[in-house]
Amino acid sequence: MKTALFFCVGFMVFTNMIFAQFEIKLSEELFITKLSDKIYVVTHHFPWESNSLLVKASDKEIVLIDTPYDTTATALLIDWVYKNLNPQKITAINTGFHVDNLGGNQYLLEKGIDIYGADKTCVLIEERGEKTQQQLISWLKPEQERIKKVYETMVFAKPNKIFKIEDGINLKIGNLSFDVFFPGETHSPDNLVVYIKECNVLFAGCMVKALSYQNLGFREDANVKEWPISVKEIQDKYKNAQIVIPHHGLWGDLILVKHTLDLIMEY
Repeated sequence: MKTALFFCVGFMVFTNMIFAQFEIKLSEELFITKLSDKIYVVTHHFPWESNSLLVKASDKEIVLIDTPYDTTATALLIDWVYKNLNPQKITAINTGFHVDNLGGNQYLLEKGIDIYGADKTCVLIEERGEKTQQQLISWLKPEQERIKKVYETMVFAKPNKIFKIEDGINLKIGNLSFDVFFPGETHSPDNLVVYIKECNVLFAGCMVKALSYQNLGFREDANVKEWPISVKEIQDKYKNAQIVIPHHGLWGDLILVKHTLDLIMEY
């Protein structure tokens, strides 16, 4: 069972040695790990592991930061949210143009769920979406035909609430604030981070690597020269972050940011 850092009275009180375990299984591929009454990490294996974030902003409002890989898993997740968290409204945020950011967008839009995303993300969907789709398919093994068929028919749907990437956006939703910030190019030209200051949680996406990662992973869309500059900016800007959530692998604290900088320096 996946480990998760434990929250206390709405805030994170932990050391590197304090962990809790609470995982909810939605399917053989989709899991939710509850970190607190407000914060849930969603992990989808399709076939690669990827993290999204559910945030209970109030009793009536939920925020989803990035989606599972596809619409089927996203539908399963949203159904669970309505049945178990009973929100009146769900809002989504995309932190980039890759499939692990927005593979479920089409379903969200069909359900009338607003999705915030950067103008650069929309441009990259148009310019590189099809190429990204073909890359995913090429990485799959022959025995993964079911997944291949999903990726072959996938629609890269754009977010519908657009902001200028250089400006970012600060959303006040329910009782929480969501600072959506672009520090500069990293893993992709449009990767954003989202900081929830009331919880001291930083969703760092693909620009930050889990401690289990020994390299930078997929780099075709990366700007390796600018990456360390951008990561240092979030390191300085979000010094109070107590939990840092990468897109792939286990979350932790700001040591993940330092680990990422070390990987870049070794590249």
